[in-house]
Amino acid sequence: MSGKGYSKAHFDWDELPPLTSPRRLLELSGVALGLINLPPQQGYTFTHHHREQEEVYMVLEGSGRLLVDEAMIPLAAGDMVRVAPASKRALKNDGDTPLRIICAGGVPTGYPNNPDARYLIDDGVPDYDDLPPWCDDDAEVLANNRKLKERYLRSLAKRQAKTET
Repeated sequence: MSGKGYSKAHFDWDELPPLTSPRRLLELSGVALGLINLPPQQGYTFTHHHREQEEVYMVLEGSGRLLVDEAMIPLAAGDMVRVAPASKRALKNDGDTPLRIICAGGVPTGYPNNPDARYLIDDGVPDYDDLPPWCDDDAEVLANNRKLKERYLRSLAKRQAKTET
């Protein structure tokens, strides 16, 4: 902790990757934040849900779609969308400019489970086999998602082995 009653960080949205966690820079302990900066016409290639975390997506700039379960929700600057933990979700930028979103969630007691977790709440569950409609059977996406799934499963196995020792 900085010893002060606050933490400050500056983010140049023009330089941010598609997903950034300000957790460590802001010394967050009770608010989960993700900075989403999707390039034009880009979107998630799989869905995910959470075990406990409710999320709120706050659209700062751009336009797109948020898939929540079977609902396709249009997004525009100024919109806020709450998503229940168990609902599967994925984002897509439909515009010609970046889609910039702050995603916030409350942090249940005991998180993160893994102190080295990238995000403050590490209860996200990716579903690499569940492609959003904008990826309809794209062979490149399917191949990449298979690699991501294999890496994810190896990571889970490694974490499991650590907790058993």
